[in-house]
Amino acid sequence: MAEQRNFDWKNIYKNMKVTEMPWYYPDLDEDLQNALNKLGLTSGTFLDLGTGPATQANKLAERGFDVTGTDISEEAIALAKQAFKDVEFIYDDILESKLAKKFDFIFDRGCFHVLDEDKREIYAENVFNLLNDSGLLILKCFSNKMPETGSGPYLISEKIIKDTFERYFFIEEINDTEFTNDKALRIIKALFVIMKRR
Repeated sequence: MAEQRNFDWKNIYKNMKVTEMPWYYPDLDEDLQNALNKLGLTSGTFLDLGTGPATQANKLAERGFDVTGTDISEEAIALAKQAFKDVEFIYDDILESKLAKKFDFIFDRGCFHVLDEDKREIYAENVFNLLNDSGLLILKCFSNKMPETGSGPYLISEKIIKDTFERYFFIEEINDTEFTNDKALRIIKALFVIMKRR
């Protein structure tokens, strides 16, 4: 049986200050910013999947994208709606998504790597279905190039990326990088992946 890790998102967003969360980052993720510049992307519809503190959704909106942010935590969505008015925020579970529209781009900076192994295929199919033809999935996740602690997000390998997504996506890039975060007590090695919908 696959390992299971439980995350109590409701209580996390209820009891912790957003700016003190380990994944809080006020600026646009540098890897995403570089990818947008490299690909010349300046407009279109963006889904910020697992929006959490919603800073990424807000920064994308400031760059001219039409942005929707979703999260499995109703508390996170309520806080995001209070903080940022130029983004549509929706409570939604990507594993049972009720979203009725499709997007040109999906950005995931921390959702995929908290999903248990037996949920990854569901995730891949659902993000495929939420993208327009030739839409891009841009994914940043913890990398297996750091030691496993047995808690927190799963460590993702290039093989896991390929095994999970190649049926639905052309994998354009898989790059080694890090999560930038002044709250982290250690360097978080990451994978930054760009995939195009088949």
